[in-house]
This record gives sequence, structure tokens and C-alpha cells, in this order.
Amino acid sequence: MAATVALALGAFAYNYQASKAKESAVAVAAEDTQAQLIAQTEANLASIEDKDSQEYKDAKEQYCLLKSRPATEREQAVANVKEFLGMPEVEVKFTCGRGNYEYYEADRWAFTIDPETNYIIEKTEAERRWGENADGTHWFEEAPEYDYTPRYSAEEAGEVAEKFIADHKNIFGVDITSMTKEYQGMKDGGDGITPGKLVNYFYAWRTKDKNGKTTALINVTITSGGQIVVYDNDTYDLAKN
Repeated sequence: MAATVALALGAFAYNYQASKAKESAVAVAAEDTQAQLIAQTEANLASIEDKDSQEYKDAKEQYCLLKSRPATEREQAVANVKEFLGMPEVEVKFTCGRGNYEYYEADRWAFTIDPETNYIIEKTEAERRWGENADGTHWFEEAPEYDYTPRYSAEEAGEVAEKFIADHKNIFGVDITSMTKEYQGMKDGGDGITPGKLVNYFYAWRTKDKNGKTTALINVTITSGGQIVVYDNDTYDLAKN
């Protein structure tokens, strides 16, 4: 009886080790295949002379996808972009992943994401694409929609921005209420004839250490309509210095 049990256990251990070895071999093979695909795509990119061609753009997109984490791991980043915009049904496009950041676009806005946490680092206007039509004329993508309704004063707009970031700190990863708010001025982008048409307010939230060195910094541009058109967590850049 004991000998039978020992043989069974031995067979189980052998099969388990064989299974793990097979899994390891499959994983190594997959990594080798991925590395080969990346190398091939890099070579293809280098060989394309016209960097404005669709061929180059397609190859670059393929390269970015190969170098980035799987789509399933980016789902929370996509959800955070939708929450920022307040548009649960908006299409969020993953545009690339470079270095320590990932880049997304939605509703003609661009977002920078920290892939380690899925926190939003930056939001700004997306680069507007353009091209040439068959007749030689050019086409341009439209800018995103801006809300310049004369709804808020500078002070009120600062309060709106702070409340939004505080209420959605799960997508930013910052406690803005513990930081010092600084009003940094305004810019009227009107036509010079009718002032107050395109008003942007600029704010910063900062944390300093006991020596007066800035250790955390958030920069925000918010319109008179209460729309945050620029969010920039410069704390990431401070950490590099």
C-alpha cells in the first residue's frame, strides 16, 4: 500500500515538474517571438524613407503595440479617461506607449497615463492631423470643443477646478486639498474688440518641503465656462530632477 502511494506521488511530482517545464519553454518561445517581431518592425521603420507616409504610420503603430502592455491591462486607463471627460461612451484610442508613459486620445483631447498606476498625468489638446486631398488642397482635423461661456470668475473657476480634481482623485492619484493653491493669471483670447470672449484662467497647486523646495506641482488651465482644458501633474518631472 505504502509503495503504491509512493509511486503515485512520484508520478504526480514528475508530471507536475514536466508541466512546469513545458510552460516555461512556451513562455520563453513567446518572448523570443515577441523580440523577433519588435526587431523586424524596428528594421522596417528604419527602412521607410517617407516618415509622413501611411506605411510609416502603420509600422509605427504596430511597433507601439508590440512594445506596450496588453489591452486588458489598459482597461482602467481607458476608464479613467472616460471619467475625466464625463463621457462613458466616448471612444478612447491608445496611440502609443513610450518610456514610462502611455498616450491616449478621446474626443480630440490627448492624455498621458502612468501605466504603473493608470493615473492621468496630463490632459491637453490632441495634435491636429492634416493631409492633402487629390486636388492638391489640404484637410485639417477640427479642434476639440471649448466651453467659453462667461460663467465663472477667476476665483470661482479655481474652486471648480479644485473640486473636480478632489472629487476624482481616484483617476489622478493626488490629494489636491492638502496642497497650496496659486492663481497665476488669466488670458483673454478674444478678438481684441469684444473682451472676455475666450477667457482662460491659470492655476497651480504646490507642495513644498521644509527647505522651500517644491515636491509636488499640479498645473491647470480652466476656461470661464468651467472646462479644464489643461491638466499637468508636473510632480513626475520633479521626481526626475
